[in-house]
Amino acid sequence: MVEKELFELFNKIAERNDWPEHYEKPEILKLRIEYYAKKLMDKYDSAGQLWDFLLFLKNWLKNTDSIDEKILLINSLSYFTFFNTDQCKSLYTEALYGPIFKWLIEIKNYDILDKELNDKINESIQHTYISAATDSADITAMSHTNDLRLDNMITWRSYIKNIKTEPEETKEKIKKIKIELCKNDLSNYGYKQIVVLEDYVGTGDQIKDVIDFFGSFTEWKILFVPLVICPQGDNAIIKILNDNKYNHISYEPLSILPWELILSDDRPSNSNELKQILVDLKEYAKNNYNKVMGTEIDSPQYLGYKNTGSLFAQYTNCPDTTLPLFHHKENLNWHPLFPRSER
Repeated sequence: MVEKELFELFNKIAERNDWPEHYEKPEILKLRIEYYAKKLMDKYDSAGQLWDFLLFLKNWLKNTDSIDEKILLINSLSYFTFFNTDQCKSLYTEALYGPIFKWLIEIKNYDILDKELNDKINESIQHTYISAATDSADITAMSHTNDLRLDNMITWRSYIKNIKTEPEETKEKIKKIKIELCKNDLSNYGYKQIVVLEDYVGTGDQIKDVIDFFGSFTEWKILFVPLVICPQGDNAIIKILNDNKYNHISYEPLSILPWELILSDDRPSNSNELKQILVDLKEYAKNNYNKVMGTEIDSPQYLGYKNTGSLFAQYTNCPDTTLPLFHHKENLNWHPLFPRSER
């Protein structure tokens, strides 16, 4: 029934011959949607057992007032980045055999022509504390995907949040004590270097405290690896490291989303212009923000948190830096495509 309704819509779209040139042909759109439903977007954890891409798509399109708006939203999915289960697992593999291996070779000064290089790297991995910046980084997936034994894992942001709940007069004292306890544990377990993973970074706000926390861990070399990061977050992390001269902390993002897929008003002047369809989507998001949220907002963030303007989700969740029209679920009169789970 759902497929029938959707494909009737595609037939209506095909009947019109006056669509802008920057829109894809209806038959291409239909094939793309079929691929999303069967392969790319066949699982989305934040919707649980209710997930059915075609059903959520149908309800999402019902939010619109015209066929013109429906075709705009469908076309926008061609520019939306979605990582499924297999793609996310591959990111953890790439993180290990890419930036982590490269970093270990550099800090250990290994000879890349050494016949025993792999053995030396694997030995170094045993003494590397691979951990999560926040609870969205899946260390279990990192462990299973790469056949690693990763024990005694800490989620650093949760650990730091607990410090922040302490009374103001004792906060600094508690922080110092906990830092020393952490250092003692790392030494006692024989860890000689630290890797901190994060699955997604938007503005960088959620991991600033984590980086600052490690500022005093000068006895260890530390590598921070976001698997996916927005360019705004990339700029923010580089600035934090440079401003504070954290020379013991290295930063190696695995994948930086291109400015061409970021709708923020703060796009750099040297970036390529947005595709016309994304200009149209941005205008739609602005004009329909109150409709999406279900109320008037004094400080509209129609492009997501801090108006970041990302077009990204993965099978586990949709970040708040993505346009709310894709994920906002608190308004019962708006049906999101990728309902967001607040952590």
